[in-house]
Amino acid sequence: MATRKVRYKKLSIDPAEYESLTNEAQIATGVEQAEENEYHLQAVLQNAGVAADKEIPVPPPQESTLNYDELYTRPFSKTATYIRFSQTVEESIGCMYDMTEEDDVFLKSYNQKRPASSQLSEDDFERLMDVYEDTSYIKAPFASIDQTIVPYDDMLQALQDLDRAKIMSHAKEIYAYWKSRRQALNNQPLHPTLKFEKHQESDEADPYVCFRRREVRQTRKTRARDVQSADKLKRLRKELEDGRQLVLAAHNRELLKADMLKTDRAIFEVRAQLKEHKIRLGIKTDDEDLINQKPQKRKAPDVPTMQRPPPPTQLRIAVRPSAAEADLSVLADRLAEKENELRADIEKKVQSHNEWNRNHLDLTRGPLSPVHGPRQDPSFRPAKTQYLMTPPASASSESLEEPTPMDLDKPERPQRELVPQNPQAFFKFRGVACDEESRKAPPAYRRRIGRLQRLWIDRRGMATPPSEARAEVVDRWKYDQSSDDEEDPPTYEADPFDTNALRFRASIPLPLWMTNRTSVSSSRVPPQPQAGT
Repeated sequence: MATRKVRYKKLSIDPAEYESLTNEAQIATGVEQAEENEYHLQAVLQNAGVAADKEIPVPPPQESTLNYDELYTRPFSKTATYIRFSQTVEESIGCMYDMTEEDDVFLKSYNQKRPASSQLSEDDFERLMDVYEDTSYIKAPFASIDQTIVPYDDMLQALQDLDRAKIMSHAKEIYAYWKSRRQALNNQPLHPTLKFEKHQESDEADPYVCFRRREVRQTRKTRARDVQSADKLKRLRKELEDGRQLVLAAHNRELLKADMLKTDRAIFEVRAQLKEHKIRLGIKTDDEDLINQKPQKRKAPDVPTMQRPPPPTQLRIAVRPSAAEADLSVLADRLAEKENELRADIEKKVQSHNEWNRNHLDLTRGPLSPVHGPRQDPSFRPAKTQYLMTPPASASSESLEEPTPMDLDKPERPQRELVPQNPQAFFKFRGVACDEESRKAPPAYRRRIGRLQRLWIDRRGMATPPSEARAEVVDRWKYDQSSDDEEDPPTYEADPFDTNALRFRASIPLPLWMTNRTSVSSSRVPPQPQAGT
């Protein structure tokens, strides 16, 4: 039996309601998709369109009968600032305290106890309260912290500025009321003011604290920072001292100028009196003493010029040499001059040093540093050896004890192959065999004296004796013998660049096809020039 499906929604629905239901999921919530189904968020979104918009009732605009074109001039001048603010007269000379409902209740009950002629008005009450608040703020700015209340005697000096005898009769009763209000508010000011941070622990969670103290991290003091601060202070002190010296120098200069002006004035007055005396006595002399004469410039001393012989009678046009050619110098000459000057300076210093050390014995380890460079007697001297010259070609092979190099390199061949067909084309080379050690650099020796006057001889170029093979290396191949069944030849590892390996390869004779020489007939051999021709 199939389950029965029931439709709970209405079949006929209002179009506005249907549109709100379809657009319900299309509203931009501004949150993540996983949080869009939150209950409170959906409730706010659904009630947003249902709730009526709240509007502030504003009267409709009315047409004005004033003609502003007649009141204001036609040319418009742009102001420096679009927003201007100026305090009114009431804000400048009036009190800043405004009565509250509690003040109104207290003032009414206070006036009911007094006759109509001696009642206190609201303006006078606000003036008294304003004086108490201002005086308390000036004399006890932290009254809310230490719970300090300014006494009435300290208020009398500020109350005298009101200059009203009628108000002074109510001052003490109003002070008692003001004191009770301050104590009820935990000694907080009655004026609505900005709330600042007073207790860091209690005001930490208060959202109405507008300005909080900033925790300044103390600067870590290091030696480098101390040195930097000291350098800054020294630089500042130097700059201030330089400025002070400049001011003192300028002051002294002005004093000297004033003294000079006084001296000039005194000289002028004395000269005027002298002139009057000359005129009265009829003295007619030069008036050079009455005039400040400028000091004459000194001429440069004339260099005596050498007299040249008179030129010959022959007239010639003097040709001025080119300045570029006259001043032209060669770089090599300049370098040579500098080198000569340097050498002369060094020799002069050496001579002065020797003169200074005369009659003294210098026992220091290195009195003068030696000059680096080639020396006449180097420490190492090569030991030269001389070999015998090659014997002449007429020497027989039997007279020589050693075989010739050609005989060593020649492979074994039958006797019939040794005889060439053409005896004229057979060449023989003979010489004395030399060992490989003679081709090396000759050994060098050096004699030196070490500590405790011991004699040492150092040598170079000597062959190092071959080192004996170690026992573990020799026994490595002792029982490694290849059987006869193996077809691969044995392989031995060796260094191809070893001296013994190179010597062995050099002793291997060349194959026959490389040493086979072809005979050349005597007719094809070109004639050799003789020594006498």
